Amino acid sequence: MPYYEQPGRTSTIDKDGKQVLVITFVGDSEASAPSNVTGTLRSKTVTKDVAGQVRTQFQYETDSGSGSIAGFQSVQVEVVSAVRTMPIEQHPNFGGSQISSGGFIKPEGIKIVRDAAQTSGKKFSDIEDSVRETGSDVSKSRSLYGYLAAGTTSYYEPSLIIRKTYQASSPPPAGRVGKIANPGVSVAGVPKGATFLLVNVSARGASGAFTVTEEYEMSGEGGWDTFLYGS
Repeated sequence: MPYYEQPGRTSTIDKDGKQVLVITFVGDSEASAPSNVTGTLRSKTVTKDVAGQVRTQFQYETDSGSGSIAGFQSVQVEVVSAVRTMPIEQHPNFGGSQISSGGFIKPEGIKIVRDAAQTSGKKFSDIEDSVRETGSDVSKSRSLYGYLAAGTTSYYEPSLIIRKTYQASSPPPAGRVGKIANPGVSVAGVPKGATFLLVNVSARGASGAFTVTEEYEMSGEGGWDTFLYGS
């Protein structure tokens, strides 16, 4: 599907008392102007985000009650708050996604702590100097050792799933799945730096008339790894 209409079509009254209808499309390409809007096209803007999604916005001056579009259906959006299981050493208190680039506990320190926690009779005091030599935070390393020694190897991280359903003439390309993508939906409370991964696409219907559902999963603060999931 090259593009589809965004939810939240807005109709306002400008300073001259004219009714203004704003219609936005998001997709893989620039959208064509809707062919069945009763009104005068005021403007068209086209932008492209870092994920490659093209946003086309049309602004019309319309009569009261007009602005219906034939042949296009607004996307339906479902937002699900959830949690996912993450390794305990990736918790923000221990450096999180910043571990590889200079977090609280260096990768070498994590290995030393993990090995010690799995060795019977070994205490943190036995590895403290080795951990310090890696440049890791000793206090946080001691805390991580405590969790691992107690058998706590994971934690729940808040996540968000966005599902979008829309009508399309053909199924979208399968190659988009597993890539970082902008869902084109604004959601409050998304952590700074978080990105979305397109994790599932399903299409049901017959030739020329498919119902398509896309599912996007939110990352943590550091965003999904661009090396692994980049386009």
